[in-house]
Parts: sequence; C-alpha cells; structure tokens
Amino acid sequence: MSRSWLLYLDDLIASAEKIERMTSGRNFEQFVAEEAIFDAVLFNLQVIGEAVKKLPDEARVLFTDAHRSAPARLRDLIAHHYFALDPDIVWEVARRHIPALLGEARVLRLRIDGPSMPTDSA
Repeated sequence: MSRSWLLYLDDLIASAEKIERMTSGRNFEQFVAEEAIFDAVLFNLQVIGEAVKKLPDEARVLFTDAHRSAPARLRDLIAHHYFALDPDIVWEVARRHIPALLGEARVLRLRIDGPSMPTDSA
C-alpha cells in the first residue's frame, strides 16, 4: 500500500519545525560544536529532501523554484557525499532556506485543508 503524499507533506513540516527549534538561539559556532544537534539537523534535512521527492508534481509546482528540487539534491548530498558537507552551507540552509520552505509548505497544507469555518451553535 502506498503512503499518501499528504503524510510526506506533514513530515516535511514537522522536520522543518524541528530544525527551527534546534537552531533557534544558537550561533554557528555552537551549532557546529554540538554534534548531536548538527547530526539531528542533517537527519531532518534528509527527511525533508525525501518528502519533497514524494510530493506529486501538482503540489511541488506550488513551491518556489529553489524549493522544488534543492531539498532533494541536498538529501542526496548528505546521504552519498556526507564527507564533502560544508557546515557553513548546512547552517545557511537551516537558518535561511528551511524557514522559507516551511512557510510555503504550511500554505500548501492550509490550501488543502481549506479554511476552517466556525459553526453556529445557536
């Protein structure tokens, strides 16, 4: 049985939120020094990249050009060329690009869920 692409979208959102929490209040030096945080961010970047790959074209087209394929390419880099990772780039992605991607993913999720309408209890 195949998994719904909406679950991948939810995974993307959850991982991006985790990255924001893990990097918030830290500077670059702290981020690199805390191995567990650095590794956790890498893992969540991989989840995001895999999730983007699983989104249908109709959903992926709603992301900006940079967010359509860059997360998947970064996921492949982390998985296959981890020895060539530049911590500066990981930090840049985590602090600059992930918040923008998260915003776009939340808008897509809201679009799918539709506006919640208050019910009259009168």
